[in-house]
Amino acid sequence: MLGSKTVFMSAGFVTAAMINRSLGPSTRGVYAEMQTWIELFAVLFGMSMPTAIYHFANKSLYGTDDQSRFTTTFTLSLIYGFLASVALTIFVYAWPEKVSSETYKYLILLDALIIATTLVGNLVIFLQAIGDIRYSAFIGVIQGATNVLMIGYAYWTDRLNIKMVLFSVLIIQGVAFIMLLLKFGQYNLLSGRFSKNLAKGMVTAGFKQHIATIATFVYTKINLLIVFKYCGESNAGMFAVALSAAFYLMFVPMTFQTVLYPKVIHSTDDYEITVRSLRWGFYGWGAIVLLMILFAKPILLLYAGSSFLPSVNNFRVLMVAAWFLPLSSILAPYYIKRGAFGLASISAVLLGLISMGLNIILVPRYADIGASLATTLTCFIGFCTILIFLWYLSKKNPFVIFRLNFKEEMASFKWKT
Repeated sequence: MLGSKTVFMSAGFVTAAMINRSLGPSTRGVYAEMQTWIELFAVLFGMSMPTAIYHFANKSLYGTDDQSRFTTTFTLSLIYGFLASVALTIFVYAWPEKVSSETYKYLILLDALIIATTLVGNLVIFLQAIGDIRYSAFIGVIQGATNVLMIGYAYWTDRLNIKMVLFSVLIIQGVAFIMLLLKFGQYNLLSGRFSKNLAKGMVTAGFKQHIATIATFVYTKINLLIVFKYCGESNAGMFAVALSAAFYLMFVPMTFQTVLYPKVIHSTDDYEITVRSLRWGFYGWGAIVLLMILFAKPILLLYAGSSFLPSVNNFRVLMVAAWFLPLSSILAPYYIKRGAFGLASISAVLLGLISMGLNIILVPRYADIGASLATTLTCFIGFCTILIFLWYLSKKNPFVIFRLNFKEEMASFKWKT
């Protein structure tokens, strides 16, 4: 999975570098605004489906009928994606002054992207939840290669614009969808029946987590819209590049979290796995973050070109956020298995409110760097919150994650392998 993510994210880094150079700061800010609207409505109407998929993948509690699970997941995903696209359409036509002219112009493409990304994203998670990490990784490689070919050709022929980028993303999702159907067909999952009871359970479980999902989106992404409103397209483009570069580099710990979900859900030593993962994440990923901060300028030169170099300080601040944010995500499989959705929602809402408050205070005063500071402070508070979470769920000292014994950890790793 890490190899696949490396290929996929490397391809994304290369294509993003071409996109950033072709669009420039202002147009890149508009594209970032469009992306944020897509993600916002997908999150609002997605009902935290990934959480429900992982939770109901526990066969010891919910049986082994993967056929019904697949059909129910597929149907709910289509419904959620359709509702999100309808809501976005209504919003754009009702309040056109709230969005850019390009968002209004390419609304049909944005609606198609919401449906495609919702459906494909949930089906990939379903594939991972049933344990097929390898094919999921293979899909990532094919998506990355397709992305490089399409964006590279458009860049080479000087045809790379927002419309081409949107078409490219849509085609990539289509390729992944076909590959998923072929694999699910091999597993004989396409003939399953829709389960009303399972759907009810998935909707209920997702609803419990949904507030947390929305709040998490608020404190990691909504600040771009605030920057767009207060500071304009160019500053939004600068902030978007720094944010996307920092979050691109999070693929290492986030890949680890992807593999961690089935491991924690299907294991009896879930606490030990979680603690060890948090420990390695804190120290190992922290060392990588330090290197990224030191080499911030050449990274941004590669990623976006010299016109985006004013955002180098944004990138450095956001890399600190990128240190703490994955650590919070590593705890997610543990509390999802325990069904602690209410606690997650409460803490996420508090973090969302903190983030909104910090952004409203800092962005008008310090522009895009204020948004970076707000994001980093919120992610640090979120990390402190997961320590409290770990203590509450396990009744054990959460500070054990800081006790690094390298020899003991390596011995345990060798024994496991």
